[in-house]
Amino acid sequence: MPALEHLTAHPVERRYRSPLLLLHGAWHGAWCWEPAMADLAERGFDVHAMSIRGHGGSPAPPGHWRSTVLDYAREVRATLATLGDQPIVVGHSAGGYVVQLLITGVVGPAPPVAGAVLLCSSPLNIGAYFVDRGLRRAPMVNLPALLRREPAAVRQALFRPDLPDAELEHHRERMVAEPPLVALSSMLLRPRPAACRVPVLVIAAERDAIFDVAAQRETAAAYRARLVVAPGAAHDLMLDPAWPVAAEAIERFAGSLA
Repeated sequence: MPALEHLTAHPVERRYRSPLLLLHGAWHGAWCWEPAMADLAERGFDVHAMSIRGHGGSPAPPGHWRSTVLDYAREVRATLATLGDQPIVVGHSAGGYVVQLLITGVVGPAPPVAGAVLLCSSPLNIGAYFVDRGLRRAPMVNLPALLRREPAAVRQALFRPDLPDAELEHHRERMVAEPPLVALSSMLLRPRPAACRVPVLVIAAERDAIFDVAAQRETAAAYRARLVVAPGAAHDLMLDPAWPVAAEAIERFAGSLA
């Protein structure tokens, strides 16, 4: 397997002992973290972002269509092992689900991390969430159109309505399809919050069209974690004007671990 894409941003003066590993969600790659990486490095973090197989600059292995969330978790575990000091792992959306599987020991022994940040993360039970969202909560975006990465659906699901068209296209053209078994395996494997032995921070976007604040509140309760809500923010919070709210929360969280 060729090397995975691994981006870094180093601070002029390091203020936090634990490095950060930023993990993207479905369709994205390390590219989505680039503005946030620069900001976090300026705040004093040693920052790393990886692209899972077939995403961003990471090549797809032969038979990638058979990849599952277990393959993703193995790659994250291997990357964490290269970072030395106990890192803080930050998972966005489906990446947050991978983080949950790792820190709760569902996919092998939990890696030695200092803490975990779940950013607009997939909830504990994805299948049940989508059923409940369709029946009892606000309707979701047009999922088939989103899977085809149609511009209007991508805007509605991931970004604020006023995102300039050029920026939308810049992000959209780098998005990739997920192997079908990733979604299926994610529904079959569920995190076990009671088994988590590391501090967790949950960050929600107030106007998240995919995983709403109610879902993030449930996740925070399950991990006995603090919940921070970024006002007015959309699902792709790392690319949202409200990102500083999340960055400040990550700083406070890292400071509490020292």
